[in-house]
Amino acid sequence: MAEIKSALELALERTKDIKSDPESLRRHQAKDDGKRLYARIQEDPQFDLTGALKQVERDRRTWVREGLFSVARSNLTLPQNEADVEKITTIERVLSELVRDTSTLTELMKQVRQFFQQYLEDRNQLTEELRRQYEPRMKQKEQQMAQQYGRQVNLDPATDPEFSRVLQDHIGQLDSQYRGALQQVDEHLQTMFNG
Repeated sequence: MAEIKSALELALERTKDIKSDPESLRRHQAKDDGKRLYARIQEDPQFDLTGALKQVERDRRTWVREGLFSVARSNLTLPQNEADVEKITTIERVLSELVRDTSTLTELMKQVRQFFQQYLEDRNQLTEELRRQYEPRMKQKEQQMAQQYGRQVNLDPATDPEFSRVLQDHIGQLDSQYRGALQQVDEHLQTMFNG
């Protein structure tokens, strides 16, 4: 019978290469430091990122910058609401410390803001249009339930599984279209960071 390994044993096996390579461990820790800098900026908008980056030892600075960049990129996702659009301010602030061409970055982030606003508008418009299309079915279900239970029933399309499935399918198609454009932005940012 095969020996069953504990989660700890499996984790130790996966990390044994990191322990054996001090340089890899230093790189990993430096990238984590960059990620923590991003969290500090989110907590305190007045945080001095420029000063913090200058305080990082020269041999670790590239890795810290990579960690900071990776978090900024990962936060550049399709918004769910207006508050998510405002995250662009933090992302732009971080990226402006990491790329040379800040004028291009400023213009790109302006376009991303507009892009995100358009996405939210399209998503809301899609939801409202589907609600209007689905309303006759909901009225029919309300009538059927009123006859069945002997009292008036009001249904919200958002609680109907069929409506939710159709809405999610349509939003998935919309998201797919917008993610393609967002991927191009990500590639452009990667080029600016590496350049």
